[in-house]
Amino acid sequence: MRTALHRYVVSRAASSGALVLALGLCALPAGLLIGAGVTLAADSGGADGSVTTYRWVDAQGVVHYSDTPQPGAQKVEIAPAQTFQSAPAPAGDGNGPPGPAPGAYADCAIVQPQSQQSFYAPDSVPVTVQLAPQLRPGDRVRVSVDGQPVTATDDSGTNFQVDSPYRGQHTLTATVVDPAGMTVCTAKPVIFYVQRPSLLLPHAPANGHGVAPIASGR
Repeated sequence: MRTALHRYVVSRAASSGALVLALGLCALPAGLLIGAGVTLAADSGGADGSVTTYRWVDAQGVVHYSDTPQPGAQKVEIAPAQTFQSAPAPAGDGNGPPGPAPGAYADCAIVQPQSQQSFYAPDSVPVTVQLAPQLRPGDRVRVSVDGQPVTATDDSGTNFQVDSPYRGQHTLTATVVDPAGMTVCTAKPVIFYVQRPSLLLPHAPANGHGVAPIASGR
């Protein structure tokens, strides 16, 4: 027999701590109660997580539910509620640019000489490498000109000098390596030019500097 639900009262017995549900003027089958998703919390349940409750009707026709046995009560097993756990969200939103790898430099660049800069008859060309952050202990800056290594001029490890460069185009490269010899930063190559006077101009400054002798035609 099914009647309309009129009153729903939840109370907890102070003496036993049991949860008592009183449904006034109604008589719902146990299957309908469970199918509607009503879960009764009890102090103890079955090994599979199910909850045992007891249903009875008093002299006034009010239906009661309790987790403790009552005289003339009907035993009802209620299945545990299903739970769902979402997967953890990946770290970061993946939209921003990737940051530098652990142990890497944020930036490294050859700031002297400037790209496409020209020098006239120089005895040497200074080279400066700028790092962000600064060179860390154990790391080294390697500079090469046209594939040949260039020696540092001071203890900072970022200042170098190209001695007696020949006339023409030259390419500077710079890398930073860690103590294991792994490259952790590579600077953009810089091209510079050297101009020197011809041997045919004897009064020109730095005559013959850095220029191979010209063989006589006789």
